[in-house]
Amino acid sequence: MNKVLNAIGTGFILSAISCFSSYAQQKEKDNLGDKEYIIVKDYKPVLAESFKISDSPEADTSSAALPAQNYRINPKQAETEFETATIKAVKIKDESLSKLYRNHVVLGLGNYSKYNGELYVNSLRSKKGSLGLSAKHLSASPNLKNVGDASYSQNDAEVYGKYFLENVVFSGEADYDRDVVHYYGFNTADTIIDKKSIRQRFSTFAFSAGLASNHSSKDRLNYNTRFGFSNTSDAYEVGENDFSFKGMLGKEMNGKYGSLAVEFNYFKKTPAENETLSLLSNLNRNIVRISPKINLNKDKVRFELGGKVVIEKNLDSDLHLYPDILVSIPIADNILSAFARVDGDVQKNSFRTLTLENPFMNPAVEAKNSNRALSLQGGLTGNFSNTISFSAWAKYSTYKDKALFVTDSVFFNQFDLIYDDVNILDLHAEIGYHTNNTEISFHVDQYSYSTDLQDKVWHMPANEMKLQARYVLRDKINLKAAVYHRGKSYARMIVPNGFISEKINSYIDANLGVEYRYSKILSVYLNMNNLGFSRYQRWYNYPSEKFNVLGGISYSF
Repeated sequence: MNKVLNAIGTGFILSAISCFSSYAQQKEKDNLGDKEYIIVKDYKPVLAESFKISDSPEADTSSAALPAQNYRINPKQAETEFETATIKAVKIKDESLSKLYRNHVVLGLGNYSKYNGELYVNSLRSKKGSLGLSAKHLSASPNLKNVGDASYSQNDAEVYGKYFLENVVFSGEADYDRDVVHYYGFNTADTIIDKKSIRQRFSTFAFSAGLASNHSSKDRLNYNTRFGFSNTSDAYEVGENDFSFKGMLGKEMNGKYGSLAVEFNYFKKTPAENETLSLLSNLNRNIVRISPKINLNKDKVRFELGGKVVIEKNLDSDLHLYPDILVSIPIADNILSAFARVDGDVQKNSFRTLTLENPFMNPAVEAKNSNRALSLQGGLTGNFSNTISFSAWAKYSTYKDKALFVTDSVFFNQFDLIYDDVNILDLHAEIGYHTNNTEISFHVDQYSYSTDLQDKVWHMPANEMKLQARYVLRDKINLKAAVYHRGKSYARMIVPNGFISEKINSYIDANLGVEYRYSKILSVYLNMNNLGFSRYQRWYNYPSEKFNVLGGISYSF
């Protein structure tokens, strides 16, 4: 007890001494007296070193071992109270078929004593077949200055029909054409020729019949055969018989479609009244063509591999082998594709085909076929949108015995035929725009030629351009327009010392047509041709009609 009391007393005494000492120091601090303190150097504050916590990682964090996780799901069906309801069947409204009319008549007249008439008669809808006939007439007497009588007429009558069976379609047609022209390409100021002596008339009767498969299954054999006959005659005792047969078989095998086509064509021309034949002359012609082909399409790439074996008889018999290869590769789906093609063929030149191209040809010609030995073509096709399409390509073709029209050495208002080896480069571009009521198309071809014997490729243009447009306004007004440009060409003229080249100027032909539909069965129309009033020449010394119109009505019943 005494020790405790002593300790307490000692602590109390020390506390009192400490308090007194602190009070004495405070008094001394508050009163510094009159002492002076002189600083002899600049003040330099110094911070004590401090420890900072760094945020940079010290350990390697490039990889980490993820802990394995185990999941355990206790399956339990969720309780729902959903009740199904019956959905009513969708009803598709039957679309009513548009009414068809059996008969349609077109009548019209215009300047140059132009008359037009057309008649169409057709059967109505039937699951068994179809039958129809048509008849057309167009004639005019253009009053062209300083040339002969240029009157012409075009007449055509045709009967056609089809008969449907379960898997076969039978078809046939009979056609009669009668066209009249005049060899008016002479100057009436220094030449007088009787009208009857320059009149030319072409009459052609043609018949064809065939049958073709009609089933949708790809693994079944497809076939198509057709037989045809035609007879052409003119006012100069020319006659030409033409027999043809075409057959095709095709079948899909292991995803690849193969086909075989066979064609036979025999045609013979009888000489004209003023035609002189030598002992070596032979007007019989025939062409036999065998064309196997297989389609090897894969991954949107179209590949057709084939060939042609052609046996032809002109003055002699010849055998030709041609490739027939097509490759099409999509660059952008449904937008742009590139294609290339290699092929060749024999081009038929008969009295009928040549007079369709140039009706002013001398009938006393000995036609022979042309050999398109090789054609190389490549380019692009595509679509800018759903309404705009385009294509551009280059094509190089080599021809043996290309038929060229030149002025006849005896009948200077008619054309004779000569043959030469010709190479043709065609640069082609086209673009089209199509909507429900508007159609616009434009194409251009630029040609480059080289010949073997001739100075020029007679009557063949340097370039061609064509712009066509159609617009339908509220199903009432139908507007049609066309602008055609044909570049310069050359004609071969006979002079005392030989031949010279005569330039045929380029020209532009613009046409406009308007049709007003008063009702579904009655309409009126007006066609205006050669709006530029130009007197251009397609064939040398044969000027065209200037501005001409044709207007009339059409009626269905």
